[in-house]
Amino acid sequence: MSRFTARKRWLMAGPWAHPKTGILYYRKATPPDLWAARDRLKEFGIKVTREVHRSLGTKDQRPAEQLYLKFASEQETKWQRWRDVLRQGPQPLDNKQINGLAADHARAFLAQHEDDPFEVSPPLPIPSLDDLDEAPLQKMVSGMSTEQLESLKANLKAHLKATPAQRRVLGVQLLRQHPEYASIIGVDFATALEAIHGADTDAAMKTRSVHTDPATRRLVNFAMANHMVNARRGIEARQGGDYGPIEALDRAPSFAATSSPAPAQGDYLSLTELLNHKARTTSIRPKTVSTTRSYLGKFIAFLGHDDAARVTKSDVRRWRDSLMEQTAPTLLPKTIDDSYISAVKSVLAHGVKEFDLPSNAASNIRDTRPSPAPMRSKGWSEAEAVQILKATFDGSSKALSTPHKRALFWVPWILAYTGLRASEVTQFRGRHLSKEGGVPHLIITPLDGNTKSGKAWAVGIHQHLIEMGFLDLITQVGDGPLFYEPYEDDTDLTKLDGRHRAKDAAERVSEWVREEVGLVAPPRAAQSCLASSVHHEKPRLPNGQGSP
Repeated sequence: MSRFTARKRWLMAGPWAHPKTGILYYRKATPPDLWAARDRLKEFGIKVTREVHRSLGTKDQRPAEQLYLKFASEQETKWQRWRDVLRQGPQPLDNKQINGLAADHARAFLAQHEDDPFEVSPPLPIPSLDDLDEAPLQKMVSGMSTEQLESLKANLKAHLKATPAQRRVLGVQLLRQHPEYASIIGVDFATALEAIHGADTDAAMKTRSVHTDPATRRLVNFAMANHMVNARRGIEARQGGDYGPIEALDRAPSFAATSSPAPAQGDYLSLTELLNHKARTTSIRPKTVSTTRSYLGKFIAFLGHDDAARVTKSDVRRWRDSLMEQTAPTLLPKTIDDSYISAVKSVLAHGVKEFDLPSNAASNIRDTRPSPAPMRSKGWSEAEAVQILKATFDGSSKALSTPHKRALFWVPWILAYTGLRASEVTQFRGRHLSKEGGVPHLIITPLDGNTKSGKAWAVGIHQHLIEMGFLDLITQVGDGPLFYEPYEDDTDLTKLDGRHRAKDAAERVSEWVREEVGLVAPPRAAQSCLASSVHHEKPRLPNGQGSP
């Protein structure tokens, strides 16, 4: 892999789609500092790959992004532990920790299999020691007393006659009673223990995030042999219907990591928690929180961590550069500045203000490329506005629900006379029709769903809308929504779990304009130019034709 390719993968953020299956993946290149130290990490039993590659198990972008953030956080934590190992060296373990590590694994093994004890795989066989050099053994025997020889002979006979499970216990006893024997077969014995219990030790260390030196690992293997024998005895007891305590495992200690100095309060500032705190303590609108959270999540995924204190200008600059290079879709400079970078900047600013974050790393990072020249005006032309209003009398060729048929006719007209947003119109409910001094008003309120300011206000109903029958429509529908199927009576429209039906109605109108009227909507078109154009020409209802 070239350096360029490696660098590109390191900067890559967000779920990656498999070109054949479409399944989304978490992919991230191992940081260069850890890849360079891979041989040293291997000494601690840490296998380093060039790239981390994990399936997210879905083709759906939204759940994949959530899982991607989880994987990214876990992986960043793992990489940081590896750096700690490189900096501090292997973690020393005392005898209690060694036995606690092995005993915890043995207890977990017993708990996992005691419901179905007959389904447990048999233990791995003890490797043969046929190649053992006999000269040191003969020297040891020649120096023993008669009593020691008889003891060794009895132990060896018992070991040879025993079952494989019994041999594990007797082998440990033999080595304890004759330590000189252990030194003779030490290398072979360590190899055998690694073959039998190496996988158990790996699992135990991974569970506790322990990285230690080879000598300590051999001691853990030895302790694992002791405690797994007791776990196997427990399995045999369960097979016989005895579910009583296994005393040897109960007496064994549990693993407790060596305590390290606790970080001072405030050393770690989560970007996500900063946003949550801002949402709780300021007047920021829920929609703004939701939008900010979306862009902040993309930044966190790019970084691979959530620590505000570790964010640097270089991080934000790299993110901006990657956004500028993005082609699917291409992002405009205004979008990068006002949406992506602005989200990060606002969260970091809250950290500076409330939590003594030293500086705002996103400050003064902008996309200064010139914006592309506009292809047309921001709103509808007068001719386009009149075309849309006239088309409302023709309806749609599609089979639509009654509320959506109403929306196609009335929403363009209401937008033209009020300048409201489409979703503010489509969320309106009849109960919020008001009259003051004989003048009818629409009360636009967040109680119906949402408003940009988070506040309610009144909008007068134009006489032309009244002449077209809008008040009659409200009377006909009653207190409920005009443009979408109503929710259950006790539904809180400000706390919906999913998308508000009013937004679907607004989208129906947009689709109708694009697909059936044949116009591509410029930004902010419905609010601005429809409102001005309608005063120049007012298409009237054909004779005898009523509104939907």
